[in-house]
Parts: sequence; structure tokens; C-alpha cells
Amino acid sequence: MYEKRNPKARLLLLTSSIITMIIVSVIVGVILYFADIESLKIRGGILIALGVIWVISLIAPFVRYNWYRARFTEEEIDIRQGFLVIEENIIPIERLQKISMETGPLDRAFGMTKVIVYTAGGEETIRFLERERAEEICENLKKRINKYAVEEKEGQV
Repeated sequence: MYEKRNPKARLLLLTSSIITMIIVSVIVGVILYFADIESLKIRGGILIALGVIWVISLIAPFVRYNWYRARFTEEEIDIRQGFLVIEENIIPIERLQKISMETGPLDRAFGMTKVIVYTAGGEETIRFLERERAEEICENLKKRINKYAVEEKEGQV
């Protein structure tokens, strides 16, 4: 069963999206101010495109929040996420090599933490976790990794 999402995640996603769009808007504004664009059609087109991007960036966090799922079983971690493209990653526990926790400035502001799991094929991030839940996940995954390591050693002897 997929874990229930933390409601703070929606606000975190929205805040991140707004900050990104403010930065993009300032950059576009500076470009329009200093660029030698005489045509009102081109300037208007750029501003319309920016408005459309703003609308999408305000809708995307809610869609991403509703699509984000993480499930932990004895054998695997299943993470589903996305906005326009939905991505599902299934990571077998026996393939995990390293686990870490990461908290950025926005995460800290909303009391959230990320758990990053590493395999030989790359890494996957489990997002929108409260600190206590992230620590619990890390501890459980460490125990399972150690269990697989012991079983593998015994099988080689």
C-alpha cells in the first residue's frame, strides 16, 4: 500500500514553483528591457508565453502532489511521480548500496526531509517525509540491506 502523502508537500511544491517563476520572470523582464526588440508582437508573444508558463507552474504542484506515491515492501521500494510524464521506479532492496538523508532550505522551512537511496544503476529520492519518518525509513532499509549482505556472504561460503 502506498504511503499517505504529507499535506505540507503541496505547499512546499507550490512555494518552490512560485520562487522559480519569479526568477524566470525577472530574467525575462531584464532580457525584454535590454533587448532591442522593436516589434510589439514579439514582446506580446513573450509575455503571453510567460503568462501561460505561470498558469502551468501554479497548477503543476497540485497535480504532482496527487501523482506522487511511495511504497515500501520487504523486497522493494516503489516510487511513482511526475506531472506531464508519469515515472514509476521500482528499486529492489537487495540492490541498495547506500542511503542518505537530505534537507534543503525549503524542506527545512516546511519540516520535510528527503531520503536518497543509491544503487549501482543510480539514485532515487523519496521526497516529502517528516524527519521522524525519514529516520525510520533509513533504519528499516539499513536493517534489510544488512540482512541481504549476511545472506549473500553465507551463500558464498
